[in-house]
Amino acid sequence: MNKTTLFVLIAMITSILSFSQEHTGKEQEHQEPKNIEEPRHRVAFILGHSYISLDNNEILAIPSFGLDYEYWLSKHWGVGVFSDVELITKELSPSVDGESIEREYPVVVTLDVLWSPIKHWEFVLGPGIISEKGEVESLVRFGVEHDLALGHHWDVALNVFYDQLFNGNHAISIGVGIAKRF
Repeated sequence: MNKTTLFVLIAMITSILSFSQEHTGKEQEHQEPKNIEEPRHRVAFILGHSYISLDNNEILAIPSFGLDYEYWLSKHWGVGVFSDVELITKELSPSVDGESIEREYPVVVTLDVLWSPIKHWEFVLGPGIISEKGEVESLVRFGVEHDLALGHHWDVALNVFYDQLFNGNHAISIGVGIAKRF
């Protein structure tokens, strides 16, 4: 991971964390994680951008959309299948290894473990694949998601994910979506 990518990732996570802090005149009370009586299933439709760092210090922003499914095993732990489609057909050159990459609607699917230490915050970690033009590559995803409750089990989901491919390439994804619990 180069210094620019690391700086962008840290800046985005810090921004999300600072905007979501709740300040009251008194000491903040401990917030309980997800209520176990709440619905255990959650589906989210996400619109976002993936950012790929190129060798010439350029960052390419690629629009994407995703469909996520989560199942909560307890107040703190869940599993999820996250899928994203990047909306691009373009040749990128050069990549990390110096070769050009031709991108054509890559699909990313991950199987993630979800951890919610406090209500509305989820940390994500899991293996996945990226499939493009019949080729499949492995990756590891980690990230953070914050849910803004709208009521009646609807929420707005804000997320930042970092995908590290085993071939050395990486991408950062930022998304916002609408989600329903059932």
